Amino acid sequence: MSESSSESSSDDESAVSSSPSDLARSLDGCTVIVGGVGGTICVNPQDRVTITTSWRQGTPLRIETRQKKSFGGEDEDDSLLVAFRVVGSNRYLSVTLYGDEVRNATAEALSHTPILPVLIPDVVNYVIDRSTSTDNFEGAGYNYSPHTAEIGPPGLLQVFSLERAVGGRYGIKSLFDTYWRSQHWNRTVSQAPHCLGDERWNITVQE
Repeated sequence: MSESSSESSSDDESAVSSSPSDLARSLDGCTVIVGGVGGTICVNPQDRVTITTSWRQGTPLRIETRQKKSFGGEDEDDSLLVAFRVVGSNRYLSVTLYGDEVRNATAEALSHTPILPVLIPDVVNYVIDRSTSTDNFEGAGYNYSPHTAEIGPPGLLQVFSLERAVGGRYGIKSLFDTYWRSQHWNRTVSQAPHCLGDERWNITVQE
């Protein structure tokens, strides 16, 4: 019991002392395997797009850092983000854009373009997924569309911040404040609005 308490205390100290930029900097250029409660992340070698999880050897990923201000952050913001490139390719792990806030902002932006107003809802529905509602069995804010590996260079959907979580694991957070989630029941990687058990990942550096 005391050993467990000591470990938790140590993890809490790491969370305080390691900023997302510090974590990104410490892993920059490293080849890693990323694993969660459903196994390690694997990119399908046939189509090189589909991402699943498996208890076999995961796909090696190279961590590359990017400055947040390059993606719309404030000019004085020197914080670092990370991108996960599939080793041996120019493909990066990518999330799906979703959520009411993003949908509303996109609809507002499109309303100032030559697109016919009647077409705007269809465009928004095509490019931006919905989040789950409060009626969903898990609650609101989830999206079950799986991650994919998309051709770089990395954009808004391919860069993330790292957060230290309990047990030496990491939360991997998108620019849209969602977290990678190991959707273990169907072996995919999706998104959640918080960082709990299914959203905590081991990042293992390969020698």
